[in-house]
Amino acid sequence: MFDDPDAALARVQADIRAAQERAEQAADFQEVVGRVRGHARSPRGEVTVEVDTTGQLVNLQLADAATDIVARDLSGLILDTVRAAAKDAARQTLAVTAETFGEQSPVTGAMRAELAPRLG
Repeated sequence: MFDDPDAALARVQADIRAAQERAEQAADFQEVVGRVRGHARSPRGEVTVEVDTTGQLVNLQLADAATDIVARDLSGLILDTVRAAAKDAARQTLAVTAETFGEQSPVTGAMRAELAPRLG
């Protein structure tokens, strides 16, 4: 296995460089994904929402016309719009993952499986 010490050392150094590159890639990925925001607007514009990459609501805007909607209907409209924004964020997150790690990578596969409920 270690017949040539120079070759063995070169392999170890190459492995170290590859691990460092993967760590940098992962840090860059985390930063980019942290900036992902999903957006959606209700069909008539009464509700506009923004969610982060996890689907958590970070901004909700209600147009004046929202006050003309019955509360039960408005709450449903808000939930539908939040789900649409979460789907948008999930699509963006998956695209960043595939771009960073490759469409067929295990990381992308795991992310696709994790996001599947939001992607519908």
